[in-house]
Amino acid sequence: MRRMVLGAIVGLTSACTAPPAFFDPDCDPDAPFPGEICLALLDAGTDASDSGADASDDAAQAATCPGRCVPEPSSESAGDWPRTPMLLWLGPRELAPASCDEARKLGGYGDDVEFFEKYRRFEYLEAPPAACDPCTCPAPEGSCTKLPETIEVRAGTCAEDGAPALPFGGPVGWDGSCTSTNALPAGADCGGEPCAQSVYASPLPGPTGEACPSITKPATFTKTTEWLWTGLACEAKEREGTCDPTTWRCMYDLPYPWYQCVALRGKHDTCPGNYNQYKPIHLYGEQPVDTRGCTACECGGNPVGSGCAAKMRLYSDGACSLEADTVGVASAGEQCVNVLPPGQALGSKAITDLSYVPGLCLATGGEPTGAALEDPADAVTFCCLAPFEFAK
Repeated sequence: MRRMVLGAIVGLTSACTAPPAFFDPDCDPDAPFPGEICLALLDAGTDASDSGADASDDAAQAATCPGRCVPEPSSESAGDWPRTPMLLWLGPRELAPASCDEARKLGGYGDDVEFFEKYRRFEYLEAPPAACDPCTCPAPEGSCTKLPETIEVRAGTCAEDGAPALPFGGPVGWDGSCTSTNALPAGADCGGEPCAQSVYASPLPGPTGEACPSITKPATFTKTTEWLWTGLACEAKEREGTCDPTTWRCMYDLPYPWYQCVALRGKHDTCPGNYNQYKPIHLYGEQPVDTRGCTACECGGNPVGSGCAAKMRLYSDGACSLEADTVGVASAGEQCVNVLPPGQALGSKAITDLSYVPGLCLATGGEPTGAALEDPADAVTFCCLAPFEFAK
């Protein structure tokens, strides 16, 4: 029976690639002269025990990284990327860490661990067109020297059309000063009714010699630039420990929204093959390529709305001392004033306060131009692994 058991054990020993994990219970390792089969079984058991210890050591060796094992980037599909991964915080700018030291504190690492800033870049640019201030031009210059071509007294009110009329203008070459030319005595009769019921004046002639100054000047404007997201990339020395495979690196790690990334200056559209969980993240320098502005303000040409204005003064005496009425006259249109009481004397008149009324010089320009765009020369491309989550 003993020989049958030993034979079975030897058969198993020769047939299996892995050493058996059991022995013949009658095989005494402390016997003075153990048999050859017993010695073979003892050696096999020792080898198996040693092999198991080696496997445990390999497993322990592979798990000595106290942080996170991160692969070096593969350059097969994306060129020559730096080999050192870094931590990237990416999120709304108002929530961004002020420094990489906050990353150290977040991870609970001591002062002997240094996280230093590698990049600070930005994403999602908001840069509306420039806000141009309205362009303005100086007031035009001109002069007014001419009087109404027609002044007449009418035997009807201003509301009546076709009433008989008598000339009431001044002498030839009249300059508007007091004159009794075409005076009308009180009670003058025109076909059975008072002649002096209203006084009509045609429009003043328009300004002469007026023009808008010819000016070209830069427009004033304001503009705003804001990045909505910030990316803060922090580097730290590798942690003491090993990873399996050995091409991976033992790195410090932090929870979301921190990512383990590799970075390459410039704007690149392809990530290394082992860092392609996400699309490439393109972050840019704070100063965009900014061509925003406004077109220049220009003035010139003829003004709009300018004119001449004066006062027509009516007197009952012939020396412009007893004023009966005053009415404004202008180049914008004719004027009529009723005489009250109808039929009173109109002995003299004068045109005073003749003046130029400036209009508007309309400006052109002041329109937004250009745009603000991310500067590709200051871009950094990040290719990242899935973020790490602390265990709850």
